[in-house]
Amino acid sequence: TNGSLTPKEALYEASRNLIDLFLPFLHTEEEGTSFEENKNRFTPPLLTFQKRFTNLKKNKKGIPLNCIFIDQLELPSRTYNCLKRANIHTLLDLLSKTEEDLMRIDSFHMEDGKRIWDTLEKHLPIDLPKNKFSL
Repeated sequence: TNGSLTPKEALYEASRNLIDLFLPFLHTEEEGTSFEENKNRFTPPLLTFQKRFTNLKKNKKGIPLNCIFIDQLELPSRTYNCLKRANIHTLLDLLSKTEEDLMRIDSFHMEDGKRIWDTLEKHLPIDLPKNKFSL
């Protein structure tokens, strides 16, 4: 560690984050959603883009958005560095920004926005509009 946390605190924090990452899977089993029966055809409920972001931000599913760091999104290093310089460290920070906010970041390009949206579309259970950051 860099001295800001003791090794014991760092281990505790890491284990809490790991537990928080698996909590959404436990909730889906409790709700009766069976992935075994529908493993090839699981379709999320139809919601609008804005409503899905609102639900995600409200954290109804227990997804710890403040514990998912942008380095976990596997973004290219230039895009990652732009976000870090803009003090965007977590998924919650990123989702609280608008497209216009992101475009105001120094050295941030349309391609970076497209990569971010593609990554979010790949990793998150939401439908993003296809015209965002269109090239």
